[in-house]
Amino acid sequence: MADSTRGAGIRLDGVSKHYPKSIALDNVSLDVKAGEFMTFLGPSGSGKTTTLNLIAGFTELTTGSVTIDGKLMDNVPVHKRELGIVFQHYALFPHLTVLDNVTFPLGRRRVPKAKAKELALAALATAGLKGYEDRFPKELSGGQQQRVALARALVFEPRVLLLDEPLGALDKKLREQLQLELRRVHQEVGRTFVFVTHDQEEALTLSDRIAVFNEGRIEQVGTAQDLYERPASRFVAEFIGESTVIENADNSTVTVVRPERGELYADENQVPAGQPAIRVHVRQAIYLGSGWKFEIVLPGGEVGVVRSNSQLNWLSGDNSTAVLSWNPALAPSLAA
Repeated sequence: MADSTRGAGIRLDGVSKHYPKSIALDNVSLDVKAGEFMTFLGPSGSGKTTTLNLIAGFTELTTGSVTIDGKLMDNVPVHKRELGIVFQHYALFPHLTVLDNVTFPLGRRRVPKAKAKELALAALATAGLKGYEDRFPKELSGGQQQRVALARALVFEPRVLLLDEPLGALDKKLREQLQLELRRVHQEVGRTFVFVTHDQEEALTLSDRIAVFNEGRIEQVGTAQDLYERPASRFVAEFIGESTVIENADNSTVTVVRPERGELYADENQVPAGQPAIRVHVRQAIYLGSGWKFEIVLPGGEVGVVRSNSQLNWLSGDNSTAVLSWNPALAPSLAA
């Protein structure tokens, strides 16, 4: 985690947002540590962007409270919360140069021009845009424009930066590149970052901790490793990474087997003693370079995934079957 002395903590206490015909957020409580990279992860409509907007002050609370840096935000307008904000759409001024776009927030704060230029050049360097000061937005790629937006959000040195799916409009390769850049920037500036995404790989790459949202509530908060290895619910297990979910005999619980923790065997006699096993249909065998990915179908029709370093040639053909087994100590049981 970055130096926390330059970031501010955020506390959500019983936060809700109700509309006449729907509930967007229902009694959410969360502490974001100073200097932390916290990601709000979840599907569309799960409440993550609503929560970000409540922190920013764009949306009014129905119940609960938001505290930033120990100060209650009741009735504090957006412009007085002193938060840096980056959106998916860059919202740059097309008629202003890169330098003027970045100095704009400083002008509104009446920072002297010489100091404003100094701060803007430093922010552009942090964002990897040294030498682009005199260009206009139309002369930049999408990734470069997003870097300008990031520099503009950082230039007045806010203690909290809110990022609402800022990489969502970029292609996969550029998105992955900027994920690493964003991680580097966070480490360098030491501010508190709150990042919204629906992309679980992005969340795993960037975050110190992740809050998983579902239907207006937080299902679990933890590190990437916590969520992957110790999911608190079936929703988290299925949303974070791939898994094979097996219905248990008691009908009230399921077992979650991660792809790298399942093994496929030709028959039951090969299964290690004491390990559970079920017969499955192998629908596809996909070569990934580093190994093989097998798409399997369970007896009830559910689809699962197993990864292996061996080709297992005997698993070829549309009608092939195998035996799936796993170490129960490495496969959590969760409420169905």
